[in-house]
Parts: sequence; structure tokens; C-alpha cells
Amino acid sequence: MSTDAEKTVQCIEETLLAYCRQQGLFKSGDRVIAAYSGGADSMALLLFLLRRRKDLAIEVLATHVNHGIRGASARADANFVTAFCRRNGVELFLYDAEKEGVPIPPQPSEEWARELRYTWFDQLAAREEALIATAHTCSDQAETLLFRMARGTGLHGLAGIPPCRGIYRRPCLCLTRADTEAYCAALGQNYVQDETNAADLYARNRIRHTVVPALQSVNPAAEQAIARLCRQMRALDDWLTAEAAALLQAAAVQGGYEVETLCRARGPVLDAALHALISPVRDAEEKYVNLLRFLVLQREGALQLTPEVTYKIKNGVLLRLTPQGIKPPPAPPQPLSEGSFSLPGGYFVEFRRVKYEEFLKNQPIFKKDLNCCADCAKIQGNVMLRTRQPGDSFRPAGRHVRKTLKKYYNELGVPLDERALLPLLASGSEVLWLWGSGFAEGCAPDAYTHEVLTVRTEKTGEA
Repeated sequence: MSTDAEKTVQCIEETLLAYCRQQGLFKSGDRVIAAYSGGADSMALLLFLLRRRKDLAIEVLATHVNHGIRGASARADANFVTAFCRRNGVELFLYDAEKEGVPIPPQPSEEWARELRYTWFDQLAAREEALIATAHTCSDQAETLLFRMARGTGLHGLAGIPPCRGIYRRPCLCLTRADTEAYCAALGQNYVQDETNAADLYARNRIRHTVVPALQSVNPAAEQAIARLCRQMRALDDWLTAEAAALLQAAAVQGGYEVETLCRARGPVLDAALHALISPVRDAEEKYVNLLRFLVLQREGALQLTPEVTYKIKNGVLLRLTPQGIKPPPAPPQPLSEGSFSLPGGYFVEFRRVKYEEFLKNQPIFKKDLNCCADCAKIQGNVMLRTRQPGDSFRPAGRHVRKTLKKYYNELGVPLDERALLPLLASGSEVLWLWGSGFAEGCAPDAYTHEVLTVRTEKTGEA
């Protein structure tokens, strides 16, 4: 390897290591499955994870998906991937849609292929008790943001692709596509080329081939500038989410929300709060947020969102009406923070951070309910206090299995009408703490713990 190549490899790997640590993507002992297509981005991802697995203290595996779309060229890619993993001693999980009996549509869309991949990734991660690392780059971030802007998006969409979501980790968001190609070249590693990437059949390809170069003619670092905007929007979205949750908590009264308190909020905060009330019921399109805001500001009226849910103002309170009567809406998502939270349905939770030394001194107090204590360093990602969402999964402590939250609730016999209000902590779709069940597998304090997160719960029985 030449001196220039060595410098390229060192620079890129140090950038990736710093990003992984800054974002808290991995912890010691994690099993990490790289989504490995064989292209430049995924090749760079897998090479980095393999070369630096000791620094990251992780186990590295790989998975490859043949969607059944590209025929012989896709089989050639699978053979290339298999040969690389065999030479490098990497355990590989191959998924072939045709062999699995998946019906391939006549003109499969990007959305269909993505759904196929992520369904497999979810199943594989659950089975192997592992994380999935994908090779999204800063270039993908730019294309995604431009695509969402063209289709129409709000603040949450402008936050772009997060570095961590549930079981998914994206270490390469700090690199451009040019960086991953340079990294592979410096290491003398070839990779496959997906011929569909050169065609303009898909909207994302047209953005890549036309829009991004036009922006780069204005600013050569356009991709990095867009990625920086995404980071800023993500921070703003997190802040607004927390403000909206605080507003709803301040306005909460038995059965609903005090309208006068809602009306005192600034416009963006009120809109975010109303979005949080609508989204568990239906897609929170702008027109529904506008209609509900009109009701609140007029202090009267009703809005039917679905045949089952109507919001109505009565005696100065915004109520949620259902065929079963007045039902409080689920608690809006809010970032995890220390403090006490009174949530709909009479649920009370209190989170505290305790130094490990204090935890050890008071261990007899905590011992009766150790599943409500966790190592703060193991509660990673953008952790939210919320209620259930589609796709949530949970690993009960001591069980060594991952279950969908729906199946776990069925197993516990939780009544259907209670499930929508039960508080939980989650990073993306990965549930880290669940009311009545405690923290997930792998979160418990140990000899390396510096701070402990404790949870105290109470049920008042009030709506």
C-alpha cells in the first residue's frame, strides 16, 4: 500500500470511528450484521467493521439480499459477496426472494424492494439478537432530503436519515459516496456495480444524476451542506417534540386537554402538539392539523378524524370521543429526560440518573425491582418516552428472545384497551423499557457501569 493510500485509509477510518463513538452506535459485545450488497458503499462498510472490530469491540457478520429482479447479474453479485465472506471468515446470511417463494411484481418499485429488505433485516436481527448496519452515506442523505422535499414533507422529514433507529446503525453517514469509493481503491478492493444505478428509471437516480450535480456546480460540498442541515433539523425536531409533549402535559385534565392552556402556546408548538394527537389515529396531514387548530382557537366545535375517533370541545376541554365513550389519547412521544411524567390513563413515571456508587450503597432498595434499573451507557440512540407504534419489538430480560410488542402483549394477556396507553422507552422500533416488564435484555447495570437509570412507576387509576 502506497503512502497516499495509507493516509486515505487512516483518515477515513478515524472519521468513521469518531462518528461511531460520537453517535453511540455500538457497545462492547454487540453482534453487528452488515447489509452487504457488494457495491462500493456496503463494501466500505464491511471492510471498516472488519478492520476495526477490535477497536469497536464488536462481532461482525453480513447479510445479502437477492430481490429476484436482476436475474443473472444479481446471482453474480451474490457469488461475489459469498466469495468475499468465505475468504475473510465472515458468517453470511443469504436471502433469495425467489427461493423463499416471494411473488415478484411485474414492475417492482424501489418501495417494494426496500420493504422486502427491511422485513428480512428485522427477522434476521430478531433471530440472531443482533444489530443491522446499513451503508447509507452523506450522499444518500442529500438524495433522501431532496426526494422528500419534492414529494412534500414537514420538519420531521427534513431531519433525514437518522444515524441510529431501533436495531439499525448507519456508520457511513459521515462519508460521501466518493469517500467510500476512495477507501475501497486505497485498500485495493474491487466491488460490484449495480447496472440499475446508471439508469434513470427511478426518481432517486434522476435526483442523483441531475439535481445533485447541479447543486455541486454551485457548491462542491453541497452533499455535506445538506447533511449538516439534516442534523440541525433533527435537533430542532427533537426540541419541538419535547415542547409539544410538555404543552400537552401542562394542558392535561381528566378526560382531555384544557383549551385555554393550548391556546397560550406559540404556533409551531401548538401545531406539533396537535400533530401528536392526530398521528396515532390517522396520517396527520396538514389539513387535519389546520382543522383541529381552528377548533382549539375558536374554543368550540368537533372534528371527526375516523369513524371511531372524534375530537370535540366541551366545557373548555378538548375531548377524544370513541364508540366506547371518552378515551384519553396516547401520550405524545418526548425525548427521555430526568423527571416525573403524568401520562394519560393515570400512568406516572419518574426517571432518575444515579451514580453507580450510590446505586451499590442502596442496592437493597433497588434489588426488589432490578428490572427497573439500567446502565445509562446501554440506553443508546434517540430514546423517546412514548406508547406503542407499529413494528415495535422487545427483548424481555432473561428470555434471550425478541418478540414483536403485539405478540408480547398477547402473551402477557394485556387487555386491548390498555395497550394504547402503556408507557415505554424506545429507540426507533426497539423497546428499551416497558411498563410492567422493566428494561430489555442487555440493559442491566454491571461492573463497568458509571451511572444507573432508575424508573419509578405508579398507577393512579385516573383517566
